[in-house]
Amino acid sequence: METLKIQKIAGWCKGKVEDKQLLERHCCGVSIDTRTIKKGELFVAIRGEKQDGQGFAGEALRKGAVAVLAENMEGAGNKCLIKVPDTIKALGEIAQGYRMMFNPYTIGVTGSDGKTTTKELIKKTLSANFPTAATRGNYNNEIGLPLSIFDIDRTKKFCVLEMGMNRKGEIYHLSSIARPQAAVITNVGTAHIGYFNSMAAIAEAKSEIIENLSGEKLCFLNFDSRFYFFFREKAQSRTVSFGMKKGADARGIIKEEKNDSFSFIVEGENELFTMKFWNTAILYPALAAYAVGRKFSVSPPEFRELLEEMEPLPGRGMVCKTGGISVIDESYNCNPNSLKWALYTFGRKNFRKKIAVIGDMEELGRLSCILHRNIGIFARRLDIDVLLTFGKKSRAISETAGKNCRHFEEISTLNSYLSKIIKGGETVLVKGSRTMGLEKTVEYITGRKGR
Repeated sequence: METLKIQKIAGWCKGKVEDKQLLERHCCGVSIDTRTIKKGELFVAIRGEKQDGQGFAGEALRKGAVAVLAENMEGAGNKCLIKVPDTIKALGEIAQGYRMMFNPYTIGVTGSDGKTTTKELIKKTLSANFPTAATRGNYNNEIGLPLSIFDIDRTKKFCVLEMGMNRKGEIYHLSSIARPQAAVITNVGTAHIGYFNSMAAIAEAKSEIIENLSGEKLCFLNFDSRFYFFFREKAQSRTVSFGMKKGADARGIIKEEKNDSFSFIVEGENELFTMKFWNTAILYPALAAYAVGRKFSVSPPEFRELLEEMEPLPGRGMVCKTGGISVIDESYNCNPNSLKWALYTFGRKNFRKKIAVIGDMEELGRLSCILHRNIGIFARRLDIDVLLTFGKKSRAISETAGKNCRHFEEISTLNSYLSKIIKGGETVLVKGSRTMGLEKTVEYITGRKGR
């Protein structure tokens, strides 16, 4: 973040400042965490479900915070306080004001799944030729997106911002802060269906990003999505499509698939692209990044080199090999679309023995039971040797998937069972929603078998 006067920050959020001398002081960053706050930063006291940031105001000041943005006068002292009615709303207003100080070409990324991977690939693609800022990790909500915007400065030519949601109006709010010139919509699936009446309602909510496009108003759309034409009509401007079906502007065709990588071409190009990812679903984020890169003159050979450098992250497809076994760590996220593709790809591989560990899928609401049961029915025809489920909702998967299935409600019992059946030479796919904590199973298997 570039240094700003507190006066400007207070003006953006209409904050009340008791000590007028504070207005002349300077801020060099924004933080919501006293564990990582730096001297000269503004501490924003967020009131969460478990902790109230206002209780940490004193600690923030002792560590060098220049001021505290809070909802009342307690804990900070009037001399260092910017008082606002709602700190989360104020954080967004400050980020919006800061964003408008600069003019990087901003790309908003949303969709039911694949957002973080798509954002990372686009960032890496553009960074090859341009200084680029991007969402930190998966900071894609009303707190995370503003914090990511503060990474912009006058040197940045591009900014890639991920936008998540679980309610109508959230994408509109985030995109009004970010003011993107282009949007990437990865897909529409049943992730977060618990908050909506239908997939059409999810698509409508995702389309809110289009309403806040400025400048060029360019949309990169998944041609294979059933909502492609819906989004294209909403865009009423230039669109670029990507996908595997005939007719996509950036059409990917898989040429070779191995256990831990795959190669593809883009129709009309001579370059062969290889990705060191086990799951071919990563092709869609790659094609979105290719389409963005082509728009901004990143050449196919440059893009090929970038893809070859990419490796999956922990929880997002990283393969851990230890003690004669392989563990595919997909423990960070899970929804019906991503789980189906992962199981389908897993079943198609020629691993010696395949064990799938599946945790509950969250935020599916009234459709949770049927969507879990559908996964079990889908898994029946796949070439998977053992299927284990964990949680409460995923019992429906085991009950419908057929033979060689077993359900667990305690992670310790699941881990103990895995320890007994893994003899060596197995490949274990571990996938579940973040709340299930299945990274503990990944750590348990690799720890025991790596001895």
